[in-house]
Amino acid sequence: MQRERLLRRMFPKKAVKMIKAVDIDKLFDKYIEKYVYENIGKIKPEEIEDSMPVMFNRFGGEKTAELGGKSPREYYLGHTAEELLACLKEHIETGVPVSDFLCEAITGDGQNAPALSAALYGEENEEFTAYLMNMLSDMGAEIPVARYMEFALEDYPENIGELATEALASAAEHSAAVRDAAVAAYEGAAEAGKARLAEILSHAKGDKRAFSVLTAEFSAHPENVPLYAGYLARFGDERALPLLYEAIEREGLTYADFEELRFAIEALGGSYDKERDFSADRTYKKIKGASRRRRQNR
Repeated sequence: MQRERLLRRMFPKKAVKMIKAVDIDKLFDKYIEKYVYENIGKIKPEEIEDSMPVMFNRFGGEKTAELGGKSPREYYLGHTAEELLACLKEHIETGVPVSDFLCEAITGDGQNAPALSAALYGEENEEFTAYLMNMLSDMGAEIPVARYMEFALEDYPENIGELATEALASAAEHSAAVRDAAVAAYEGAAEAGKARLAEILSHAKGDKRAFSVLTAEFSAHPENVPLYAGYLARFGDERALPLLYEAIEREGLTYADFEELRFAIEALGGSYDKERDFSADRTYKKIKGASRRRRQNR
């Protein structure tokens, strides 16, 4: 609540001039139909298909009555970020397809980023939230770390949690704020949250706290070797090698887990050449069987 009040003071609500949500995709379909009609017998269908990106770009500069005499690009010019976002939300809530030109108008101006971040607070529409997050990513903008942590760790739709985790992971290597927030959240997080935090911190190379989290999670989840061995391999700290060597020696290891562990060991500069018998393993038999068939068919 305190963060939301702060954001309201930073970005007070202004009178928003509504932009009509127009189905520009439908206008483009009409544009193509007119072009095809005018060029019957002059151009092949596959040529039209190949030239579609060029035609869409050209269409963006064509003035049309349905847009008040403006072109699709001009239609969104001169509007504030809040007005553009209100239009985006109307598209989503009314089911009118979202135009690429609207998205370009929002993401093309880096000064719109704070408004996108502010709009994430208190928002309940999953699709609108996903658009905001994807746009911030496309813009390469700084993300609101605390809000993204909430998305990743609390009861939000899976899609939103995954987008937040991906964005936090991308920022973790260079952002101390992300690393600090992830480490601070770890102890009190639920199991699903800890898995996401491990993914985020696997990108925080060189952070001693992150290494502790990753080794703890690897040890806590022997049933999910591929995931957590992969995190250790990505983190790239050779101090994890003793843990990986111990794990690869376990009896009853599946062939798939063995291969993941061997890959992680090699990624950290180690090696494992000991012969192991996986002749009874279903995955091993499938791989070897497929390899034999390829050799016989040569």
